[in-house]
Amino acid sequence: MVPKNLSLTVPSILICVIFAISPELLAQSFDDGLRHYRNEQYRQAVQVFDSLDSPRARLFSGKSYFGLGAYLKAKSHLRQVGRNVEREVYLESLYTLALTDFRLKQFGSALNHLFVITRENRYTQLISDARQLYVDILNYLTLNQRMQAFQLVDSLQVQHDLIESAFGKVDYNTAHLLLDQLVRVTRLDTTDQRIRRLQGIISDSLRYVYNIAVRNPIRAPKGMIYDIGVALPGFNSQAQGFSVSRGLYYGFLLASEEFNQRNTDKKVFLRFKNTVPEQDISEKTMTDFVWNYQVDAILGPLFSESAWDLANYAEQYQVTMLSPLANSDTLNIDNPYFYQANPTFSVHGSKMAEFAVKELGMDTLAVLAERNSLGAASALSFFERAEKLGARVAYFFLEDLEGQGYEIADYTKFFTTDSTAIDTLGYHRIDGVYAPFTGEVAPTLIDLLLLDLEAMNSKMTVLGSPEWGATQIDDQRLRNRTVYFTESYYINSKSERVKKFGEEFEARFGEQPNRYAMVGYDTADFLLRALEEVENPALLKNVLRKRPFYEGLIGNIDFENSHVNQEVKVFKISEQGVEPATY
Repeated sequence: MVPKNLSLTVPSILICVIFAISPELLAQSFDDGLRHYRNEQYRQAVQVFDSLDSPRARLFSGKSYFGLGAYLKAKSHLRQVGRNVEREVYLESLYTLALTDFRLKQFGSALNHLFVITRENRYTQLISDARQLYVDILNYLTLNQRMQAFQLVDSLQVQHDLIESAFGKVDYNTAHLLLDQLVRVTRLDTTDQRIRRLQGIISDSLRYVYNIAVRNPIRAPKGMIYDIGVALPGFNSQAQGFSVSRGLYYGFLLASEEFNQRNTDKKVFLRFKNTVPEQDISEKTMTDFVWNYQVDAILGPLFSESAWDLANYAEQYQVTMLSPLANSDTLNIDNPYFYQANPTFSVHGSKMAEFAVKELGMDTLAVLAERNSLGAASALSFFERAEKLGARVAYFFLEDLEGQGYEIADYTKFFTTDSTAIDTLGYHRIDGVYAPFTGEVAPTLIDLLLLDLEAMNSKMTVLGSPEWGATQIDDQRLRNRTVYFTESYYINSKSERVKKFGEEFEARFGEQPNRYAMVGYDTADFLLRALEEVENPALLKNVLRKRPFYEGLIGNIDFENSHVNQEVKVFKISEQGVEPATY
């Protein structure tokens, strides 16, 4: 038998037979261990079974370690059961080994164990479950996983089954190549009935495409468990970012609970690791995630600095990572496994350029930004996108404003809207100025720019970064002027969906959600819905960038075939207040 909560660890339909145990043949200590095991007290069960020396004790030690998620220890004990034992004990050890190898993503080894059980010429529940799991694994594998398993399986029949079950999951040309590989490696004669059947399946390309491929998608075994790593700072109320980290985690948790409610045949577990900002623990974190928890994807981390190291390890271990808040423009370069749900500064600049040219009809523009700031990436991106769209950036000032004591009058003088001054001084007529100010000095620069425009009586439209929306601007500065700024997140308090989330959150955690709880929910829900669709986590690496537009509680997500979320909203600031300019 298997742990009662096996359905929370591996496919729920895969439940082994509880074979009869004769009390008079067992020591009382074994009965104590079995009672702990049946009550899912696996740590206590391990202590008992590890103290005994018998095949059944070793079997149940392995099963107890499996229940704890200690798959490598489980495998070590199960291998010690051996062949020269009662047949049912041996078969159950093989079955549990197959389950363990499945959790360890050692699919070839899992198929080897299951194939031995399926050769039994009789019926028991264990044998029936083994046959079902064998088929389920064959239908679950990606092409790369299938190739790796093909190299490790022992039987020609299993190699044949790996190729046959791939038909309909791969394109027509790949199916031909797989059949050629099967014939070459196994040296099966082309007159072999199995080979002839496969040749018949791919004899007609149109029939293959329309009659087979659409019926044979990748499917996870029923009861599949997905382990999702969560890399966030711990919830120390005295620590910096406490409300951010806890809010994100609560959002992740609600999204995973909703996933589990939607799906009766697959579940998600969150595996939390504390990423302390001031300590370099990225290698330890990823080792725990991959070696101990066998995580299928990772949510986090919180900071761009932590994300850099974790992203490198995610690529080495080939685990997809989705960061909710990191927004550095250099994190995802050449890393196919790292995604950023928070748009970068470059994305903000590009999207503001699109809004200015396409929505506002601006033709000639100016840019003013601090050279040594995060806003520099926004400025460069704005320039490139605006000119690609056919607009002209007549003035591009990316300057060391700090080194100049923030004296910006030498630049703002070109932003006049006075026709006489423009003609007399030979200035360019510009429609708007993009000023992506960032950091602590942003409010000062915002005020200086608006003050200079006011002094010139310039009605110039200003395009800004998120800091413009976070800065309290004097109404006098906004007289006869419109300011637009980009923002990654926006809470529509009138939304019924937002209200419902708030009610459910308060009922679950006893408090109202902060904005980070909504960011966490959106990020996790986006990832889990993708996983829900593809079923095999190995496919996430390529599928996230192609996912359709996702409308979240606080922000939208659309990677547009990239690894950075391209969705930002534009807001309008005027004398009447702040309102969305895009939705």
